[in-house]
Amino acid sequence: MKIKKHLKRFLFFLFLLVLVFLALPFLAAPWTCHIGGDIVCFGGAAVVTGSVWGPCNYTGAVEIIDGPPIDWRYSGNFKCITAGHAGGKTYAVFIREVGAVYPTYDPFKSDAERDLCFCAKERIVPCIFAKTLALWRRSAILVVDVEEGVGYLSIVYGYPSPQWPFNYSYFIFGNDGVYLVDLVDGLMAEMGAKREIMGPLLKGCAYRVKIRLEPEKLIISQPLYNATTRAVRLG
Repeated sequence: MKIKKHLKRFLFFLFLLVLVFLALPFLAAPWTCHIGGDIVCFGGAAVVTGSVWGPCNYTGAVEIIDGPPIDWRYSGNFKCITAGHAGGKTYAVFIREVGAVYPTYDPFKSDAERDLCFCAKERIVPCIFAKTLALWRRSAILVVDVEEGVGYLSIVYGYPSPQWPFNYSYFIFGNDGVYLVDLVDGLMAEMGAKREIMGPLLKGCAYRVKIRLEPEKLIISQPLYNATTRAVRLG
């Protein structure tokens, strides 16, 4: 009798364990999928007039404070593309490659958290599958207000990409901030921020973050020419 009693308890706890294991992705979805961060939106593309500044040089470190949980493992360092003056302020534009890994193709959080979120959204039970390390390279654009120590971070899901790199001529310094030229039809629809992994892309939006920069190590160029074109504001 005692053996049967213990066996029933064992089977009951085993059943509970399996149930929790199967339900884990759905229980964990709210916090594994959530990205967080302070998101600001500037609107869609519009015709703007401003100046194109030359390349910049920066030899210091760029540190993002209290930013979104981006997985930077597959990327290098931030590279200064251009810097100049807009609306009485000094802005610097940095680019950094970021890896987006299968199966979500989003560059946020850890592999385990992305997997759990994927299983919950796709209703995969149990959450065990063969991981193929398919790395999709994306670009992160960081526009920094140098005096204020505030940055605006956008993720580019379309082009230009690390395979087709940015250069200084893509950016316009307008009266109220920095803009990215609409070089390719559809580019602006593939750039912005997200509130959750595999969630909708908030077009024309960016993560507002605190930045630790070394301004004395930033060398800006000069305005090369004026331009009027269709562009979207980055910061």
